[in-house]
Amino acid sequence: MSNNGITFSESDRDRGPFKIRVGGTNEFVSAIDPTCNRSWPPGNVHFVEGWDNNKALIYNTMDEALAAAKLVWDIEGFHLSIEAMNLDG
Repeated sequence: MSNNGITFSESDRDRGPFKIRVGGTNEFVSAIDPTCNRSWPPGNVHFVEGWDNNKALIYNTMDEALAAAKLVWDIEGFHLSIEAMNLDG
C-alpha cells in the first residue's frame, strides 16, 4: 500500500516492531523533531545507515510507524517505507 509517499504492507501489521526506511536506500530514521525552527518548513529529521544500526528508531505498532513516517514526509518529502522487523512472525 502507499499513502502520501509512504509505502507499507498491510499484511505486515502483526510483524512489528517497525523501522522507517528512506525509499530505495539503506538509511533509517533515527530522530524526528517536528518543532525545530532552524529550517523551513520547520522540523528536522536525522538518518542513520544500516538495518542493524542501533540508533534507528523502532516503533512497536504499524500505526505508530505510520504517524512518524507522516511527520518525516511532511518535513523532508522523502518517499519512505515501513519495514517490519519480525519477518518470521
